[in-house]
Amino acid sequence: MTSTVRAFERIKVARDGPVETITLSNPKRRNAIGPRMANELLWALQDAREAEDVHAVVLTGEGSDETLAGYTRYAFTLKNAAWDRLYRGITPAAIRDWVRHSITDSSWINATARRKLSHTFLGRNGNSWASFYFDNFFSAFSESEQSELLTNEVAREFEPGAPYQHVLDYWEHSRGEMLQRLLYTDIKTYLVELLMKQDNMSMAASIESRVPFLDHVLVEFATNIPQALQLGGFAGKHILKKAVADLLPHEILYRPKLGFPTPWSRWLKGPQLDGIQKMLLEPRSLERGLFQPSAVEQLFAEHRAGHRDNYDRIWRLLNLELWQRVCIEKEERQPAPAAIG
Repeated sequence: MTSTVRAFERIKVARDGPVETITLSNPKRRNAIGPRMANELLWALQDAREAEDVHAVVLTGEGSDETLAGYTRYAFTLKNAAWDRLYRGITPAAIRDWVRHSITDSSWINATARRKLSHTFLGRNGNSWASFYFDNFFSAFSESEQSELLTNEVAREFEPGAPYQHVLDYWEHSRGEMLQRLLYTDIKTYLVELLMKQDNMSMAASIESRVPFLDHVLVEFATNIPQALQLGGFAGKHILKKAVADLLPHEILYRPKLGFPTPWSRWLKGPQLDGIQKMLLEPRSLERGLFQPSAVEQLFAEHRAGHRDNYDRIWRLLNLELWQRVCIEKEERQPAPAAIG
């Protein structure tokens, strides 16, 4: 990694005095937090606590993905939808249903291939936008899977389509090309959640975070950028990269998009899985009456057999149980299966 690249790995923290640099270099921090919760700000907050006790302002990139099409799911969805229209036009519904169910249940597809195929038009119901997009990228359990997982008492509390009703309202009232509709919906829903987390985290560390990419003039401009200029193949932020090509090194502009992954999938291949299963199926957990024990057992059986990679689903159930114990039942020590230490 060049010194220039390393320099851009840092966050500049503006203070009343000279601008100082807080380096996000501790590898343990990069692997310490779970999916859906990690972003650069979390590491900045931890480092800020170690810095001198002064008021700080951080600039974050929050909002740039939702306004300038940075997430790969946007380009993927556009291509997926185009192939789906062709596929539905030439393939009878009965064959499409058979292919979809084969991807879900067939024993001759391994977990990796199943996961990848399930994201494509072959594994999705193109007649349902909730399945085709929202289940595809935002849900660990699809609506049909939820009906199998939840107990009858809990399932009766939800009307059909309830999980995405709020989001679908924005989608149905959006207009323009498909990309503009996706961006509008995410700005109104997904981004709101990200900003709430960012605000809570920054205030907890007495840091003021600012979001220059959400300046209203820039957002209004971005909403009118044609789809053809927003994407370059599967890469997003195409127009932004072109705009600053003379200011940033090529290796910064065009390196692969990096998330904040954890080694969670690898952990679930070891003995840790036993402790998690024991926790989720012990009487204390089952007495909540939320989930069908047989459905939870099936998640672990499929995962162990390599039939389906259920790490994300197991992770969600584990977090929900820990939240119940710590936040609702006020358990003093955060419980964790002994094997996970």
